[in-house]
Amino acid sequence: MNLFEYILILTSVIYALSVAQILSGVSRMAQSKAQAPSYLPSRIWALNLFITIFLVWWATWEFREAEWSFAGYVYLLIAPTLLFLSSSLLLPSDAPGVEFSEESNFTGVKGLFFTSYAAGVIAISVDGSVLSDESIWNTGRYFQVALFAPTVCGLFVSGRAAQLLIAMSVLAALIAASVLRFWLPR
Repeated sequence: MNLFEYILILTSVIYALSVAQILSGVSRMAQSKAQAPSYLPSRIWALNLFITIFLVWWATWEFREAEWSFAGYVYLLIAPTLLFLSSSLLLPSDAPGVEFSEESNFTGVKGLFFTSYAAGVIAISVDGSVLSDESIWNTGRYFQVALFAPTVCGLFVSGRAAQLLIAMSVLAALIAASVLRFWLPR
């Protein structure tokens, strides 16, 4: 095992905890017998988080040749930690005896959710410049801006339709970025 593989273990565990939080939350929503209506923006954000986590985890392999230091290791932990926080806020663990409302939960955690996701996007956006010799601005930044801008708007905008539009625009950016980055020939 080399140093990169060793470092990747903890980031992978944090990403796995995030995915487990998302899947558990989706499972709880599907099994819920409560009459509280679903909140589509929250569900789309769960999908956005799921896609973000897998794309970032996959892209982390590009740092396998980087010169590693403890500072680089700590930096690499920022994005998975923030995405785990986002996942935990969006889909909290089940509280026995408490009726869960997706919309009231989303409204209650909106500020911290969007802040943690936006900070995670920033950490992801500059990781190549911090951990290797990637230029601070490259073609991938367009998609990262397309993730960041609506996320910041989500902090300040209320209403179901606006939040749905924000969640859908981030989903569209994630799909476009993944198709262009991983499925089309370079």
